[in-house]
Formats: sequence, C-alpha cells, structure tokens
Amino acid sequence: MQHSTARSILLIAALAAAGSALEAQSVPRVELGKPEARFADPFDNVRAVRELSDGRVIVADPNAKTVTLADFRAGTGTAIGREGQGPGEYAFPIGLVALAGDTTLLVDPGQRRFLVIAPNGKASALVPFPGNMMGLIRVKGADRQGRIYIQASELGARMGPGSDDAPLPDSVSVLRWDRSTNRLDTLGRVKIASIQRAMSGSANSRSMIMRAQPFSSQDDWSVGRDGRVGVVRTADYHAEWWLPNGQKTRGAPVIYQKIAVSPADKEAFRQAQSNTRGGFRMNVGGGGNGGAPPPPPPKLSEPDWPAFKPPFREGTIQVAPDGTMWVQRYGVAKGTPVYDVFDASGRLTRQVVLPAASRVVGFGATSVYVATTTDDELETLSRYRRP
Repeated sequence: MQHSTARSILLIAALAAAGSALEAQSVPRVELGKPEARFADPFDNVRAVRELSDGRVIVADPNAKTVTLADFRAGTGTAIGREGQGPGEYAFPIGLVALAGDTTLLVDPGQRRFLVIAPNGKASALVPFPGNMMGLIRVKGADRQGRIYIQASELGARMGPGSDDAPLPDSVSVLRWDRSTNRLDTLGRVKIASIQRAMSGSANSRSMIMRAQPFSSQDDWSVGRDGRVGVVRTADYHAEWWLPNGQKTRGAPVIYQKIAVSPADKEAFRQAQSNTRGGFRMNVGGGGNGGAPPPPPPKLSEPDWPAFKPPFREGTIQVAPDGTMWVQRYGVAKGTPVYDVFDASGRLTRQVVLPAASRVVGFGATSVYVATTTDDELETLSRYRRP
C-alpha cells in the first residue's frame, strides 16, 4: 500500500509539473490581418525576397527560372538577367543574399556561383562558390561584414566514380565564408534529413537523384545581419543562438502536439514530386570520350513514411531584422499556417497565424513578405506589417 501511495504521489507530481510547463509555454497568437500591399502579377514559386531601401523587392522564382524587380507602388515587374550560362545569366535562381548598400547576391547552385545584382537592379558580376566545396551546398545569408553563411553538402567529396555505396552523413557543417580572405570557418554542425538516392549509368557517366525522406526529423538554421546564427533542434524542439564570439545560448524545449502523417499528406507529397518544373539533375562524369549522352534518370522507391511529423517544417526558419527567429510549425494537411517566434535568448514568445495556404518568404525593415498559393497553383506576393 505504501509503494502504491508513493507511486500515486509521484504521478500526481509529474502531471502537475507537466501542466505547469504547458501553462508556462502558453504564448499569445497574433494574426497578420490585412496586407499593406499585394503585387498584381502572380509567380510560380516565390523562393526568396530581398527588400531594397526604396521599397522595391527582388523576387527569385526557381520554377519559372526568373528573377524580378517588383515595384508594389507602381504594380510593375522588371526582369533581372535571364536563364543561361553567360554573364548576367543564371540556371537555377534559388536564393538571395542581402549585402550592404542594396547589393544582392543571387544564389545559382546549378552553376556553382553567385550573380551580383547591383543596387539599381541590374545584373553585374559573377562570383564563384568556394572552390573546394563539392555537392549541393545551401546558402543561408550574410552578415553586415559580407561574410556568407553556408550549409555544407551531404555529399561532400562523394561524387566521383565508386561513390555509389559511400554512406551519407547524418549531420553537416555550418560554414562561414570570408570572401576577402577566402577563409572557411566551421561554426557547428546540424542534423540533416535521411536521404534516399539512386544512380544510373556506368562508371564513366552517372546520373544521380537524391530526395529527403518526407517528414524526416532534421535541424534547421538561419543567420541574422549581426552574425548571430539561429538554430532549431528537432530532437526536443528547442531554439539556440550561436554568437559571433563563439558562445551559444539555448532556450527551453518547446512542448508540442505530435501530428500524425495522414493519407492526405502522402498524396500532397507525391503530387509535389511529380512536378519536376524548376528542378535540375546532377550528372557525374560524362561529356567526354566523344560526348556520350547522359544516362537515363534513375528512379527512387517509395519513401519510408514516419508515423508522425517533426515539430517544425524544414527550410522555413528565418531571422527577422529585429533579431527574432521565425519557424513554421507542422500542422495537419491544408491547415492554418502558424509560425513560432523566438527571442534572442531562444525563448518562445508568440505565434503568428498566416492566411490559409501561405508562407513567409522574406522580411523588410518593418514588414514581412508572404506568398499565398491560389486555386490555379500560382503564388501571389503580399507585404504585411510585421507584428
């Protein structure tokens, strides 16, 4: 009887502690409300937005292979550069990096280089990626000193013949590239998604396809203009900051409700995978010995579906100009988008509710830019006052 009573007391205490934690993490929810402005022309896929000091914005759309200088006041859009391999051209415009004085770097992983966009919106110089980096790197941003922050590739040097069976890592390095000295510093490591890959062809010419396992648990990160790197960890869902002086601060774990992976989620994933517009395939070898054609594209098997979604949606973390960190929560299929906002200590302070079928694609000095999917599967770009 005494043991039973003791266990009951411990259980009550544990439940009380859990209830206190849930109450302590109760944060206000804020809705964006009505947009301040909406750009008239739709986009295929708004991947990145950079606001200039005069209010115009540069928009990167990898599906349409376009980069646009959008003027919300005039309702006009001007093309920047064009698809191609020459000066002022790009192959896959997937990201934008804000530099000082309204200068912008367009990230073009298809050609392993940046296209410099001058403050007047004109394409100018080309800057190659760091020469010793292999694979598909992910450029996350820059600080005020112009140093570029990069997530290393999961492939690393595993791209040559004989790399078929080389195991892929479960984490990769976060790097800071100082272009003035061509120095790469490793700031830390982050967990990446489980990767499916398939190859076709022969040893001299291979075609490889890779796909992250859907709803695979992975960390995510971004960087602020002050050089602070914001990281969210998937294991216990907490936010942390890596400071420029090497110190790190960590917030408390966030309690969240697990969301089951539904048939609707699986169908949405399959539909997204069937749309290959805006993608590119990486060939390894080939092109020599008489210019042999590339091998046929390989095929991937059915994904390994987890029972539950991770706490947050990968690729959504952004650091706002006020130093807060925005992270989109995973919800039910076609549910209301919700972003968690963490402060400079890693503490969850509030949640921001977006309109249906919307996501945050960038920030301005006092604004947040949101892309909303229409019934035609296009996207509209709107500017809201940042709450």
